[in-house]
Amino acid sequence: WLSALESTKWLQHLSALLKSALLVVHAVDRDQRPVLVHCSDGWDRTPQIVALAKLLLDPYYRTTEGFQVLVETEWLDFGHKFADRCGHGENSDDLNERCPVFLQWLDCVHQLQRQFPCSFEFNEAFLVKLVQHTYSCLFGTFLCNNAKER
Repeated sequence: WLSALESTKWLQHLSALLKSALLVVHAVDRDQRPVLVHCSDGWDRTPQIVALAKLLLDPYYRTTEGFQVLVETEWLDFGHKFADRCGHGENSDDLNERCPVFLQWLDCVHQLQRQFPCSFEFNEAFLVKLVQHTYSCLFGTFLCNNAKER
């Protein structure tokens, strides 16, 4: 099982995301510099890094309400392609579009939560429930690629 996990480079991806978020945090908090984060298309790595940085910088986003606001603004409002990335959309057969971007971010949040449990108002069960509903299609929140489709 561990070799299968290693072959996915999952942990390396999480490490890179956390390091990138820390670069943003240090630039903003320690160096008092503005930061522009933009990846190739803006809907995969960008929300991962920005949302992690906001989570680290502002304790409000570590509350249940703040975390919901963070997901709504950085992921839903800015048009993360949930339908394509989670395989809910018309192109769900296109494996090139499927990618666990949101799940990676939630795993990073989980890693932070495990290290600093007293800093978060919500627990692991909240994150697990969020993952389940991202893929369950029970609610419309994570079914579409943008606000217009939603």
